[in-house]
Amino acid sequence: MTPIRPHRRRTLRAAVAVLAVTGLVAACGDDEPTAADDDASESASEAPSLEVSGAWARTSPRMADAGAIYLEITNDGEVDDALVGAAVDTTVAGTTEIHETAAVEPGAADDDGMDDDDADDDADDDGMDDAADDDADDDGAMDDDAGMMEMRPVDRIEIPAGGTVALEPGGYHIMLLELVAPLEAGTTIEVTLVFEEAGEQVVTADVRDAAA
Repeated sequence: MTPIRPHRRRTLRAAVAVLAVTGLVAACGDDEPTAADDDASESASEAPSLEVSGAWARTSPRMADAGAIYLEITNDGEVDDALVGAAVDTTVAGTTEIHETAAVEPGAADDDGMDDDDADDDADDDGMDDAADDDADDDGAMDDDAGMMEMRPVDRIEIPAGGTVALEPGGYHIMLLELVAPLEAGTTIEVTLVFEEAGEQVVTADVRDAAA
């Protein structure tokens, strides 16, 4: 075996030392956070975190062509978000909209130029007798004192950071129009919710009676 000369031993030791130092530098470099890592971490912390719960749909009468879905949205993130759309399969309903139930402003019904006397006369002409008028007043739908309510579409529902918004009867809801078939208790509906920041989220709504 050929002996290794002293100067070659020094060269080999130097090479090993250089490799060891290079490995340490590389290892340290992997542990140090970069600007890109910081940006990614910051973006993740600022991303909306939405939880949808309690989704259900009200059963619909056999002849009805509309239904409604209710649910609760909780924003656990640090940025505000908004529900800006919803959709169901066309085998369930032809059109899906975000609606709210709101009180009709006093006098709004008279904006078309029809006064109360004309409205009463028209009701009588349609064959609605006084007893039917009384029944309509009992449920508050046509009672001047109780006020009238209407459902109208909205473009968005704000979901503030750290807040919870309920879509419930008498308030915000997802309206199903042009129902293909009645909504029957015990069935389910998949609805796609579209959020401004969080994107799309699919949830399953249980169909049940309102009193259940």
